[in-house]
Amino acid sequence: MVAYHNMFYTPVYVAVAGGFFYAEGLDVMFSIMPAGESSVDMLREGRVDVIQTGISRSFMDLDQGKQDAPLHIAEINQGDGFYLISSKPIKTRGGWSWKDLEGSSVIPIGFTPVPTTSLKAAMRLHGVDASQVRLIEGLSAGDALAAFEAGDADYIQMPHPFAQQLVHDGVGHMATAVGVELGYICYSSLAAMPAFIEANTDLLQRFVTGFYRAQQWLAANTPSQVADRVSSFFPEVPGEVLREGIRLYKGQGTWASDPLIGQDGFDNMLTILIDGGLVKARHAYDRVVHPVFAAAAMAGNERRSGEDRD
Repeated sequence: MVAYHNMFYTPVYVAVAGGFFYAEGLDVMFSIMPAGESSVDMLREGRVDVIQTGISRSFMDLDQGKQDAPLHIAEINQGDGFYLISSKPIKTRGGWSWKDLEGSSVIPIGFTPVPTTSLKAAMRLHGVDASQVRLIEGLSAGDALAAFEAGDADYIQMPHPFAQQLVHDGVGHMATAVGVELGYICYSSLAAMPAFIEANTDLLQRFVTGFYRAQQWLAANTPSQVADRVSSFFPEVPGEVLREGIRLYKGQGTWASDPLIGQDGFDNMLTILIDGGLVKARHAYDRVVHPVFAAAAMAGNERRSGEDRD
C-alpha cells in the first residue's frame, strides 16, 4: 500500500505494472491508503503487509516508546520530491532566489508533516527569515490546489503530477526543486512490522528482489517508456505532463536505483527531522532499517551479472 497517489512513488507502480513481483512468484495486491486512515496503523493491525512510508514514522513511534516500530526494508526515494511553484512568472534576469520567499505567502503540503519540515530545512540552508514567510497550513491537496488557483497564495509546494500540471496549464511557474537543495536523504521507503519480517523472510526477500529489478528497469529506461508503463495509474494526467514529471524526477535523482538505505541518507534525514522538531531522539540505524533483503538482492544481481559475463 502507498499512502498517497502521486508520481513520487513511481518505482512501486513500475514494480506492480511491470510484473516484477509476479516474476518472483508473488501475487501482490496493490492499493492506495483510504482517506482518513493511517498506513502505519493499518500495518500494525495486520490489514496490510508492506507499506510505503517514511523513516520519520518509525522515529516517531520510537519517540513514543513503541518497541515494535516498522522496519524499513527498501528505499524508494533518495531525495525530496516536492517543488515550489510560483503564481507569477520567474524573472529571467537573475532567476529565482530563496530570499524571494520573504514577504510572500506559501501553501505547504498539508497532508503529511515531513515535506513542510524539509522545506523549512531548505529555507534555513538559504538564510530565509521564516518570520517573513506566511505559511497557509493544514489544507488537503485538493483544497491547496484550489486556493492556489484562486490566487490565495504566492507559492505552493507540490509533487508531480500536480506541480507539472500547474505549469502545463499556465497557472503556475516552476521556482525550484527542494530535493536539489537537500541532497541525499532517505525520504520514502517500504516497511513491514518486525514480527511479519521474522515470519516471512523468504517472501520478503522475493519482494525486495522484485522491487530492485523494477528500480533497475526504471533507471535504464526513458521517461517516455516509464510513462507508458505507469500511465494506467494516472488516467487523468495528460501524457506530456506525465513524461515531463518523470524526466524531472529522473534528472535530479529522486528515485533510488537500488533498495539499500544508506547510513548517510538515514543520518541526513534524521538531522532534518530533529532540527525541525518532528523527531526528538537520534535513533540508531538498526532500530529502523532492516537492510538484509536489500543487500541480498544486490549481491544476487552481481552474481548473475558475473555469470552472464562468463
